Amino acid sequence: MSRENPLTHLIFDLDDTLYAPNLGVVQRVNARIDLFIREHLGLVGADVDTLRERYRLEHGTTLHGLMLHHRIEPDVYLADVHAIELDDVLAPDPRLNAILARLPYENIVFTNGSAAHAERVLDRLAIRERFAGVFSLDRVGYVPKPRPEAFQTVLDALGIEAEHCMFIDDHPDNLDTARALGMRTVLVRPTPRDDQAHDHPTIASVHQVADLLAP
Repeated sequence: MSRENPLTHLIFDLDDTLYAPNLGVVQRVNARIDLFIREHLGLVGADVDTLRERYRLEHGTTLHGLMLHHRIEPDVYLADVHAIELDDVLAPDPRLNAILARLPYENIVFTNGSAAHAERVLDRLAIRERFAGVFSLDRVGYVPKPRPEAFQTVLDALGIEAEHCMFIDDHPDNLDTARALGMRTVLVRPTPRDDQAHDHPTIASVHQVADLLAP
């Protein structure tokens, strides 16, 4: 690590980063999002998928599009789409807990999800005590990643410069913003994908993050 810009903070995404994506948590949230759109906008079938994808691409999250174009209350939406069962898919992760305990950095969660969902996931993984803070959508004014304003809100709240942070996420577009701001970046991706070119250091599992921090 550079002596001029020593690393002090590890900023982790939550879903599909702190646990394996094949566990199906995000799929359950996505199913709730589809149901929410059907019930509140009256869309059906392929129109639901089209709207979700368009809002995600144009606004970063489906919620941001729903807020802008349909005046959906964000807290109502977040509570609804995160009303999923976790106990049958997530379990305590003592290996990750031990890894985080050994690392000499302050750990932060930065998620496009709700605070309640983040706390439930961290509690279920039994790693909550390893994180000094959680920055959820409501804490960054409902401005989602990958918008730079969201990242800057986190940095300002922590009182640190981007150069002292490493950002770990499963989406290259989020990492692109973090890098542009001056953060070091790590992509968590179990298997390579050809549909999204990137040049971020990549690990197959969050359990490998310590390997990238070795002197």
